[in-house]
Amino acid sequence: MGSNNPIPGEGDIYALPLDLQQVWDVIVIGTGVGGSTLGHALATRGLSVLFLEKGGRVDQGNPSGDALTPESRQAQGWWPYFISQRRPDGRCDRFHAPVGCAMGGSSIYYAAALERMAASDFDALQTTGQKVPAWPVAYEDFLPFYARAESLYGVVPSSDAAGEARFSDWDRALMQAMRENGLKPERLNVGIRYDEDCQECIGRICPRQCKSDARIACLEVALRQPRCFILDHCDVQRLDADDRHVHAICALYRGQEIKLKARVVALAAGALHSPQLLLRSSNSFWPRGLANRSDQVGRNLMFHTSDLVALWAPRRFSRKGRQKKSISVRDFYLYNGQRLGYVQSLGFDAGTTEIRNYLKGILRRLGIGNERLLSLLVKVPAAIGSRVLGESSIFAAMTEDDPSPDNRIVLDPAEPDGASFTYTIGDDLRQRADALREAFRRSVRPWRMLRMSPRLEMNYGHPCGTCRFGLDPATSVLNRDCRAHDLENFYVVDASFMPRSGAVNPSLTIAANALRAAGRIAATLSSQVSMVGGTGIEAAAIRN
Repeated sequence: MGSNNPIPGEGDIYALPLDLQQVWDVIVIGTGVGGSTLGHALATRGLSVLFLEKGGRVDQGNPSGDALTPESRQAQGWWPYFISQRRPDGRCDRFHAPVGCAMGGSSIYYAAALERMAASDFDALQTTGQKVPAWPVAYEDFLPFYARAESLYGVVPSSDAAGEARFSDWDRALMQAMRENGLKPERLNVGIRYDEDCQECIGRICPRQCKSDARIACLEVALRQPRCFILDHCDVQRLDADDRHVHAICALYRGQEIKLKARVVALAAGALHSPQLLLRSSNSFWPRGLANRSDQVGRNLMFHTSDLVALWAPRRFSRKGRQKKSISVRDFYLYNGQRLGYVQSLGFDAGTTEIRNYLKGILRRLGIGNERLLSLLVKVPAAIGSRVLGESSIFAAMTEDDPSPDNRIVLDPAEPDGASFTYTIGDDLRQRADALREAFRRSVRPWRMLRMSPRLEMNYGHPCGTCRFGLDPATSVLNRDCRAHDLENFYVVDASFMPRSGAVNPSLTIAANALRAAGRIAATLSSQVSMVGGTGIEAAAIRN
């Protein structure tokens, strides 16, 4: 079958003399933050680990994801196919979500904002539609894994005194205005090294390994371990299982059908695609889909609001600074008894290119798919917007999306290669998002603020919650260790596990949870070996 592409200059570390009869300790499906972090933690413990990745290695790409064909999109590291959102009125919007498909997953393009969720996000919650149970893990028990994830991804704490020295005069003046209005802004926690040649690489692939994405921080380190390998361009089709175990992974590897086996299978294809694979893997033991006795697989889909605003100063300040993704505002997380949300700078000036890409995204979700037409439609408005806004910076106001069983991933024959979901923005979410934006507006005076979209937009790059974990098998898919309730060797470690979305980027929480799950998987495998004797591979052979 040949070998996978090597990292230039690193030797052929991806080469795999593929033995289809080998039983791996762990096979990890997906190499985003969850999969790469888990695989790194297990491979560095000496376990045999095989990564399966639908995409390949991508070193250069288009940050806006404007590629016209599935092949060109995948070559640039984006999910190649359309996503369909089905609305209650029967309308269907087809668009390209900002979801990665490459070694490192979406993280190769992310802006490396790595913030902890709040302790309150782990609490039970009564929404308008359901009682959401508390996380089965206490916040205090999760904290050590947050600390380990921050160390792994190179996060410098916001309390670091040297950090604010990287800010521009513009950012420092804005923070002072916020403090005068009663806020407590902080430096944003990011996984970027900020050496002298750092270009920050917000929303684009980092060419210097200065940004700690999942590929750089975890995947490539794991692949240097002697018993760790990867199959890229490997499209997992289904999982074969009986009532207690996953026995085989059925996949297309560079167009050829293969079957792979492991003592433990860990799914980390992302909250849009992991539930699809489970639903496609139905059989006589699992008529509603693998691990879906609760009928919760695919349900409780959550995003974050993505209310973008531009701020500009009452007088001229220099915008020159090494850290433009700079400011974090948590004052409104819980505000007058309401969960309003979180505000952060995105690190972008409101220039023509940024406005053009943002307007394109809105028009795509309105059903306009022709890229050439999109470029024509946004050209003049983007130029006008850039001129009007002048020296300004873009901030995102993010509000927690509450789970609803009716917001869900569904199998759609019209989208066999993409993803399809039903989703409605609730009135409560709209009201909290409006309240957050207005509270922030009042707190930045005399700076001026302009909302960049006439309607509330969702961040479709932050899906989560579609295989949530919990203590009750009737209302959750996974147990507290992220193992499927009724399967002894199957785990899900991407954003699907989250019972609540919080109001911050989920990447750090995904990484921390993957480290937590890795400890349980390693302990389980170790106990199995001690019971039957021999190495991991020998023990697996005995069991099978």
